[in-house]
Amino acid sequence: MKKSIIILILITLNSCKPSPTYNAFDEEFDISLREVVKNGCDTITVGCGFFNLREKNGKLRNYYQIYVEDWNNVVAKGFDYILDTLYLKEEREFGKIRNLKISETQIVELNTELEKYGFKFYNQKEDEFGNNSVEIINELSEKTFELEPLTEWINQKDLVIYRQLSYFKGK
Repeated sequence: MKKSIIILILITLNSCKPSPTYNAFDEEFDISLREVVKNGCDTITVGCGFFNLREKNGKLRNYYQIYVEDWNNVVAKGFDYILDTLYLKEEREFGKIRNLKISETQIVELNTELEKYGFKFYNQKEDEFGNNSVEIINELSEKTFELEPLTEWINQKDLVIYRQLSYFKGK
């Protein structure tokens, strides 16, 4: 009986996963999704059976991505950084939003969030489709990463959107 209890305890301890780091740049994918859910998150469908468990608050919202058929394993992670909220006059303005440059004030605010992870704003450039992407740089390794410009409807009826930058890292 004692042996069974000890084995059960060892199995339980081995199956425990570490708490989430909420750092999209680290290599830690084997984390406790229970902790992520317990900490509060939005569950966002991203298509093809994938879901993002994303932090609810703040301008920089880390997420962990899972596949619906394998709920216990993180397949990717990243963050969405909310630049601003825009109120459109008409729906056809939506197409122009991705090519808006970010302001100096927004760069300062972005740097405040990124410094927690050792990164800062590096460059802003136009891609082949006319969208403005943002590059960030790791202050130690000097490795650069591109943040993709995205828009998310908050209220399509009233033409309200978030303009955001997104970072994605697959396993």
